[in-house]
Amino acid sequence: MAAPTEKNWFRVRQIAISRRVKWILIGAPWWTFRRWWLGWLWRALFIGRDGKVHRSGEIVLADLRGFAFGNGTVFSSDPLMMARREGRREVFLRIVNYLNLDEDAVLTMMEIDDGE
Repeated sequence: MAAPTEKNWFRVRQIAISRRVKWILIGAPWWTFRRWWLGWLWRALFIGRDGKVHRSGEIVLADLRGFAFGNGTVFSSDPLMMARREGRREVFLRIVNYLNLDEDAVLTMMEIDDGE
């Protein structure tokens, strides 16, 4: 029997990798993969290669923070208005949670003037 060539070893390795990927995509619980994938997508949208939020991401998050009451109170005497504000705030907090920002980055975003 002849010794396996380098090309055959490469093929065997690729098959093993593809089987692992299939297991991850099919065998892992859907919520685990979904959470990881969404977190990666949110980070790709807002965070640069250096691990910091880039300028356009800061502006968008600052605008969203203002719209979603990210830095203020959501209290209102009207219960429907308060529920709407809390829903907006929850969306902002979800995005910030996916970005895994440290407290200093969030505080810096709070101080950004979005030009308005």
